[in-house]
Amino acid sequence: MAEVFPSAPQAPGLPELLATVLKWRDTPTPLSEEEFNQAIQELGTVVQALDKSTEALARSTRAMGLIVLGNLHRDHGLLDHAQPFYHLALENPGDLDDGTPRGKNELANAHTNRGISTLSAGVKEELPEALADFDRAIELRKEIPGDTTEENVRWGLAASLMNRGDVLHRLGERNEEARATYDEAIALLEQMDWQTNAGVLQRLALAWANRGLVAESHDDARRCFERCIELLPEPQNPAQLLTLCNALLNRGRHSLGVAGDTESSAADARQVLELTTPHERDHPAPAELSLQGRHLLAHSLVTWLDSSKKGPGLAEDWIGDTTDTVEEALSVLRHWEQQGFTGLRPLAGELFALGLHVYRVCQPHFFAEFLIESMDPEVSPGAPFNDPMFQATAARALHTVVNEVAQRAASSTLEPAQVEKQKKILNSLRAADQRLAALQQMMTPKEEAPAEV
Repeated sequence: MAEVFPSAPQAPGLPELLATVLKWRDTPTPLSEEEFNQAIQELGTVVQALDKSTEALARSTRAMGLIVLGNLHRDHGLLDHAQPFYHLALENPGDLDDGTPRGKNELANAHTNRGISTLSAGVKEELPEALADFDRAIELRKEIPGDTTEENVRWGLAASLMNRGDVLHRLGERNEEARATYDEAIALLEQMDWQTNAGVLQRLALAWANRGLVAESHDDARRCFERCIELLPEPQNPAQLLTLCNALLNRGRHSLGVAGDTESSAADARQVLELTTPHERDHPAPAELSLQGRHLLAHSLVTWLDSSKKGPGLAEDWIGDTTDTVEEALSVLRHWEQQGFTGLRPLAGELFALGLHVYRVCQPHFFAEFLIESMDPEVSPGAPFNDPMFQATAARALHTVVNEVAQRAASSTLEPAQVEKQKKILNSLRAADQRLAALQQMMTPKEEAPAEV
């Protein structure tokens, strides 16, 4: 009997390669590390296998694979790695746009995704490049016949318009153009089934919220924020929750800064906290919003510091409400610092400064305790002692309060018991100063002694 040799495995054909691209295109992100690595490997194989092909479907499949590679890197925060894939996919637009509505839509998607990646990088000098991508995507989709009736084309066109509005807003001095762009996106989305489709509803609400940022007047801005809030009475997913909270925060800032309405601003801040507090230790996005809510609430409450103005709630409660609000925010900061995420520091630093001010003015006997709890990582793990902004804020406030308390302690007009109280406060402040100095010495890298010759 003749010997039978095993056959060599055959390379995957074009249908299998296309199926691989579509599989990873339609897989929700973020992926696990193992899935991400598998996707990159499989898609890389597709691109390499089709690199020299001249067949139209093969070129289209390769370009789509490159776009999915760009999207995966972008969605996992690897923006520098994403851009080269988009550039390669768009080197020959004809690989995607074969003149059919589907082809134009694919090419528009590629431009939109590259524009989003550029926009996400946050480099102002690159914003014109993002704008050019969104403009091209809009132009392509408007060339598609029946774009007012095709749901997926309308959906993509609205996305390109909204991103274009975002770019115009960031470029500055183009708010009128941005408003017109958002109005066009809103008109498209309102033609879609936003009442029953959670994705369309989210995008429509977001369009209203973003339009408020470029409004022509305070009243116009408030109208936009309130329309967004009306659309999302009960958020159905994390994206809707974040959009609603941003609209509430912006309306609250309007109430406080423009109308001087501390009750309304505090009410919006408390609603944000009700929505975000259950999630603030699970993901940085709701954590940031919860700190913004506490920032707005604290600033509404400190209105009571001005005797000519009225803050929210009861005057006798505002100090405790403010300090509790600040301390809760700093606790959230420390939680995320321990996870290695430092993105909350700028906002937390402002709340820290506000807390120090309230304690200095209203309760100097608790100043040292608050300072150490906020700054000493041995007392509060995760405290950002090494952050220069926190150190400078603490040093300035401590210097001021020590001078004020020392002057009161030396006053000849105080009763002996009050003088003694001021001395105790002064001792606690000096002890806090010594502790911070000791921490500074412990955490400053020591220079190595020179080697002996």
